[in-house]
Amino acid sequence: MIFAVDAALFPALPEAWILITYTFRPETMDAVGWAAVLLLVAVAGDLLGTTILYALVRRILVRGRRMPRWLESGMRRWTEFLGVPDERAILLNRIAPVVPFVGAFIATLRWNYRRSMGFVAVGGLAKYAVLLYLVFVIGVAYDPRTARSITLVLVVVVVAMSVLGSWLYRRRGRGRRAS
Repeated sequence: MIFAVDAALFPALPEAWILITYTFRPETMDAVGWAAVLLLVAVAGDLLGTTILYALVRRILVRGRRMPRWLESGMRRWTEFLGVPDERAILLNRIAPVVPFVGAFIATLRWNYRRSMGFVAVGGLAKYAVLLYLVFVIGVAYDPRTARSITLVLVVVVVAMSVLGSWLYRRRGRGRRAS
């Protein structure tokens, strides 16, 4: 649910949830199986949340002709400012969170739904697989209590790097526009 909520409603730090959840692996599952389950749940949640938001915005605002022109224009200008004015912005968003409410952007800017969902899935698989692999390696190298502590530090680092990456990307974009 946390992945669907993150994709549809508000930022819920899914990176933190997947890393912390991984450290509480049921004893009946091996580490790789648990990681695979979490990876599938994360991507399915991302797809579900993005699709729900897409469908609501498309049906109510876009098709209902209720989308404010200034908002649509602002969304278009924002993706152009980022230098990625199409579905590829979804992949950029996996590195640095610069496009909030991706489903709304897909509907409003009339991006190709299938291609967009492909980018949501591929981006999610890549990002969460890397994070789960790091936590897996930490779990192999350290005892469970130490591994959990290191994972919590890793969560803080990942969130901080994500915020920093977003800030640097936007700042770089402003520098390009000024010149």
